[in-house]
Amino acid sequence: MVPSPPAACPGGYRDMRHAAAWAELPGRSTVLVRGRDALHFVDHFTTAALANLPIGAGVEGFFSDARGWVLALAAIMRVEDGLWIDALPGLSAMLAGHLEHYHIREDVEVLDAAAEHGSVLVAGADAARWLAARWTGPLPATPFSHLAGRLGQTAVRIVASDWYGPGGFVVQAAAADLPRLASWFAAEGLTPAEPAAVEALRIEARLPAPADIVERTLPQELDRDARAICFTKGCYLGQETVARIDALGHVNRRFRLLAIDAAAPAPGAVVTCGGEPAGVLTSVCESPLLGTAAGLALLQRRFLERTGNFEVGGAAARVVAPATRAESTEDG
Repeated sequence: MVPSPPAACPGGYRDMRHAAAWAELPGRSTVLVRGRDALHFVDHFTTAALANLPIGAGVEGFFSDARGWVLALAAIMRVEDGLWIDALPGLSAMLAGHLEHYHIREDVEVLDAAAEHGSVLVAGADAARWLAARWTGPLPATPFSHLAGRLGQTAVRIVASDWYGPGGFVVQAAAADLPRLASWFAAEGLTPAEPAAVEALRIEARLPAPADIVERTLPQELDRDARAICFTKGCYLGQETVARIDALGHVNRRFRLLAIDAAAPAPGAVVTCGGEPAGVLTSVCESPLLGTAAGLALLQRRFLERTGNFEVGGAAARVVAPATRAESTEDG
């Protein structure tokens, strides 16, 4: 089948790779855990190691249920009065409820703060220079490190984040202040990006959204072991399953990015290999980076170990190897 020509780049996409641009991240999940025992308490419910996390630092981790199935992927950041948990949309109430369910005597307060806080993505090869020219002091440099300050007249917290590709920043502010922050970006000449550009960056970066974490997904299936799982920390909810998988050496599915030689299919399209179902697309876009449609899917490991000749709706599809840092700035 002849590949379909890729759709035009969404507005702001190229700036979010090669220059600098901004986009609101609507509906971002925000859970605050405050109190003397916040660090110790949350450490019992995530695959990330929090015990020695200093103020101003952060880590990526999974929250799982007692069976080890993933509830959420989140950035967990140490702030002055506890922890700030940041995740993609639709997870705040669930995460806050999950933690509160296990809260007994600990000196903690768990808050679903999604309605009070908002987030903006500032990304691109020139994003750090652009922000540094308008920020007092150094910017956070390592993923999920963060600093509080002001952009224009708005109080913000800037978080270094590579979730949408290298060199990005998530700017967190009070929800009521987002219009003023957007006006300031416009006045400063920063390019706005469309939601489709952010979604393309997310998919190209292999960042699993809630839609990608289907029922009974295991942490190691999402292929973020080095980033999000500490195999040497103490007990936490779901650890028995994670440790058992680590001992066995493999899982039966792996999270992969596919380039598809056709127009982007709808989520839910079946990925086949040799005529057999191998997985289901959970996120799709037209990818400027790949020059084709792209999709994320949990694929059966037994098919990945074969030739890897996949199809979606009769169109050829191939697994895309993770890009190097240099390659991630190219958009084909």
